[in-house]
Parts: sequence; C-alpha cells; structure tokens
Amino acid sequence: MKRTCLLLPMLLFALLAACRQDDLPTPTPAPTVQETAVAANQTPMVDTEMATATPQPTMTPSPTPTPLPPKAITVCMARPPQSVYLYGDQSLVAVALRHAIYENLYTTLDYDYQAQGLQKLPHPEDGDVIIQTVTVNLGDEVVDFRGDVHTLRAGIRVINSAGELVTVADQPVQMQQMAVEFTFKPLVWSDGTPVTADDSVFSFTIAADPNTPGSKRKIQQTMHYEATGPLTVRWTGLPGHLDRDYVTNVWAPLPRHQLGGKTAADLLTAAETTLTPLSTGPFVLAASSAAGLTLVKNENYYRANEGLPAVELVYVRAVTETAVLLTETLDGCDVVTQDAFTFNDLPALTALPVQTLTQPSAVYEHIDFSVNFYLAEGFQNFARPDWFQDARVRQAITQCTDRQRMVDEIFFGQSTIMPAYIPLDHPLYPADLPTWPYDVDAANALLTAAGYLDSDGDGVREDPTTGVPFRVRLTADNQNPARAQAAAIFQENLAECGITVITEFLPPEDWYNDGPLGALFGRRFELGMFAWLGGAHPACHLWLERNITGPELEGFGGWGNVNVSGWADAAFEAPCNAALNALPGTDAYRDAHEQALRVWAQQVPMIPLFNYLKVAAAQPAVSGLQLDPTQPSELWNIFAWDKER
Repeated sequence: MKRTCLLLPMLLFALLAACRQDDLPTPTPAPTVQETAVAANQTPMVDTEMATATPQPTMTPSPTPTPLPPKAITVCMARPPQSVYLYGDQSLVAVALRHAIYENLYTTLDYDYQAQGLQKLPHPEDGDVIIQTVTVNLGDEVVDFRGDVHTLRAGIRVINSAGELVTVADQPVQMQQMAVEFTFKPLVWSDGTPVTADDSVFSFTIAADPNTPGSKRKIQQTMHYEATGPLTVRWTGLPGHLDRDYVTNVWAPLPRHQLGGKTAADLLTAAETTLTPLSTGPFVLAASSAAGLTLVKNENYYRANEGLPAVELVYVRAVTETAVLLTETLDGCDVVTQDAFTFNDLPALTALPVQTLTQPSAVYEHIDFSVNFYLAEGFQNFARPDWFQDARVRQAITQCTDRQRMVDEIFFGQSTIMPAYIPLDHPLYPADLPTWPYDVDAANALLTAAGYLDSDGDGVREDPTTGVPFRVRLTADNQNPARAQAAAIFQENLAECGITVITEFLPPEDWYNDGPLGALFGRRFELGMFAWLGGAHPACHLWLERNITGPELEGFGGWGNVNVSGWADAAFEAPCNAALNALPGTDAYRDAHEQALRVWAQQVPMIPLFNYLKVAAAQPAVSGLQLDPTQPSELWNIFAWDKER
C-alpha cells in the first residue's frame, strides 16, 4: 500500500522556495506600415500634356491595416520547473507545464476519467478490456493481494480466479490476467511527423530503464506493452493484477525518430528533451532562461483546424512573494496558479479586481476512531476503556462535530463538508447514504442510550463499565495550522456532549512513522486527525481487516499498512472485496461500492471533516481557466484559454 496519499496533504501546505525572477519582456508589436508623404514645400512633378487633359478623379490609397500583436498570457507559478522532460521533474509546476507541451492522453476530471489524446477510454463492453483465467506455475511472476510483484511460491497470498484470498501451496494457481488496448488520436509532432504507437512503446522502454527516475511500480506490474497497429497499443498485466486504473496504463509518446539513438541516461540532460523538446500539445518551448520560459503556438497541433490554441504566446515566470501579488493586482501576471496561493490568501485576493477561482480539492481531513488500539510490550501505559466499540458513540461524536463551522472559519465558507470517504458530487455517491449532521441534542441522546451518563454532575460523562470520565486524546501533527484550528473547534464541540478532548500535536516523524514506533500507524492513539487523498475509485480498502496495520504474525496486514483504526466489519468486507474485484463502469462495480458505503456510513469508523481548498487567480480578460478537484493542474486545458485584447 502506498503512503503517498498520506504525505501529499502535508506537502500541499509547505512553503515552496524559489528565486524571484524578473518579468519576461512583453511582445513588441509589429511596426506600423505608413503611407509615403510629400513634404509641404516640395512641388510634385507634373506632365504638361496631362495637365491640359480632362481632369481625372484623384485615387486615394487605402491605408494598410496595422497588424494586431499576438495574444499572449503570462502564467505565474510558485517556482520554475527544474525540467520539462517527460521523465524529469515530477513536481506540480512541472506536470502543469507539460500539459502545454504534451497532449493529455486522458484527463481526470470530477472523480472520473475522460479521453483526450485517446480515441476513447477502453471499456469491457467494447472488447478492448479483456480478462482471462490463466494457470500460473510456481516460479512465474504474479501480483499478490497487496499489489506487490512476487515469484509464485508456497506461502504467499494471492487473489485466485474466483476472487478469493488464498495462500499458495506447492502447486499451480488459477488466476486472472488483464489486457487493455488503447488507440491514439492522429497526433502530430511539432516537426510535422505523425505520432505512432511505436513512440508510446519507446516511451515505455525509457520509463522502464533503471536510469530513468520515478516509480517503477506500474511497469513492474506489466507483463507486455506492445504496438498492435499504427495507432494502437496493448498493455498486458501480470496475473493477479486486475487494475481498477487500467485506463492509465498507457504511456505518453516520445519521438523515437528524434531520440531513438540516445540512452535513457542521455535523455535526462539532452537538449532535445530539456531545451527543445518536440511537442504533441498546443505549445512548443521556444526559450528558457533565468527569467522564465516562453512557449509559442504549435502550428502542427492536431487541433489547429479548430482554432486551438486560442493564444499565440505563453510566458511562464516564478513568483516567490505572494504579498506582492496581493498588493500589486497580480504583479503583471495574467494567471497565478494554485501552488502560489493558500486558502489564507482568500480575503486579500477577493478584494482585488481579479477573478478568484476556488475549488474543493480531493484532499480531505478526517478524525479516525481507534476502535481497536494496539498494545505491545513497552506501551501498556496506553491502556484505556474501549470508548469507540459502540457504533452509537461514533455516531454521536460525529453529530456533535460542527463541520460547517470548520469550513466557514478555516476556508471562509468556500470549501465543503465531506459526508463519507467520497464527496457528495462523486459519481458513485448513493442518494440514500446515511449522514450524521450537526445536532447536539441528537448526539447527547445517543450517548445516553449507549450508557454514558454524567453521574456526578461535573459536565463529563463516565464509562458505564469502569466509571472512568470520558476524556479522550486527539492527536495530530504539529505542522498544519488549519488542522490545529479544526482540533480546537472539535474540542469545544465535544464539551457540549459531555466529552473532554485533550489535544496533542506531534512532530510528523513521530506521528506518521511506520508502526510500531509511529503513533498513528502503530495504532497507539485514541482519536487521530490527518488527511487522505481521494480519487476516482472509493477507497474502501482502507478499512479492510487484512489491511489493519500491526504485526503480520498476529494476523494483521503488517506494519506500514493503512487501516489504522483497527475497525473491521463482515458486512463491509464482502461488498468492498466485490468492488475491488469488479471493473469500473460495470453494474457490479457500482452496486458493490454503494453497498460498502452504506455499511460504512452507518458504522462511521471515521469522522470525515472537510475538503481542503485550491485557490488560483486570473485577470478579468482571461477566460477558459477551470479548477477541478481531481485534475491536479489547472493547465490541463490551456489549449482553450483565451484573452481579450
């Protein structure tokens, strides 16, 4: 299991250091073509014969129109990218810039996928997603139940062809294997050469090379990646890898005709990839300097006959002083991307005569109940009542939490409450999902029904079994002011329900480290506040029993796993596993996810709080900019951006 989803939210709030750059020069208008004039004291030469002839009408030359200067947009980011190479810098600013140079094969808008540079998204009903049962022999490479690549041998656990979690014995196993076909649109390189499927295979080869930086996980899970036609490629996964994100298993082309003679190590610094890369996108990199980058319209863009891109020039420069942007009306920038702002800049930004763009992101804050905490040698002092075993207690604490107040006070009312582990606008959100809106009276009634009473009248309820006052510890990292602000509101809220909350803020290394030492993944907390990154697929696996973090020998999923609450429920396990074994887009996939969500929302092992917020800005003359919760960069549709003259 990846921990990227956990660490990313922390990075979203780190200050991005970059050097202050001078503005790029604005384009100089073409010189005006002027008529030739005759000086006032100069006598024009006249033909005497013509002078005595019948007068002719004077022909006044039509003025030559002055050419309009090219449309240009200046995009300002928190820092310049280190490299525009496809497999170079993978920061947000670099990925954003590459949307201008390399056509998106697909987009990830609104918690779903859409084809862009592909003819269509592959789909099982269309015959371009194939799953077959294969016999896997000992010694063959497979993907285990966690998604890790192993040689098949006795003792490892895999998902068999029936969708069952089994432990391999000394014999072959029947497993499922997926193959997916992709067809490219007729893309064209900026030198006029057509893009081919072989360019994508070449790109895969470069990505797989050990000298190329970046994660190799998707490549390791791949058995074959091959061209099956001029514009068609086929990806085949290892047995056991039924990839829900199969639409992403296609590699953006690199021009073999230009780069084929170079090694993967060469390409990291080659001028052809870093300074003058061929483009399939709407713009071509024309100049790069300390002041920034200049992109010019790609005349060979495959959508040029649609009038795209709408502007001729894009200047990219870095800004490091947000205060300057806010006091100088964006300081000459036409667009300022989300990495340069935080939601704390909203009041100052909305006071400017500019477009302020906000969008709740896919990163959401939550509080996990430690339903089953971990006690090991050396940690016995953490013994406490099982406050959260009863679902009514979890429901009550959720209803006692004023999440709208958090949204209003932290995000100035611009973000949204998370109702579950997917947002309300997710395409798989069930209309009948149970919710627990803020209601102090209902919360107190639930706690009383569960047996938690304030017997001594001191305002704090007691555990019905031990009589211990209901005092719990809320732990989080100490690096996020928004998290601390939410914790203070939560602490105040729960006092109204007779529960005392003690807040504790730890250094990230103490909070997020793998168990058993890290408090969160060591399951040594009572209430834990942190963030997850959502996506197209509901992450029900976060609460599967096999994913409980703990010592593997004791039946848990192993330290470093993702289920930190220790909650597990058979009524949830079955539909979640069915959803994980179904293909997106099918009725079985939707039905299983909706069923799992209903069970989870009734049991609430976690309090989903709110979405974090993306903030960007643009001058009033700019149009076409669209922030999206799941599309990381707002430059995804830069081909459609326009600017009034």
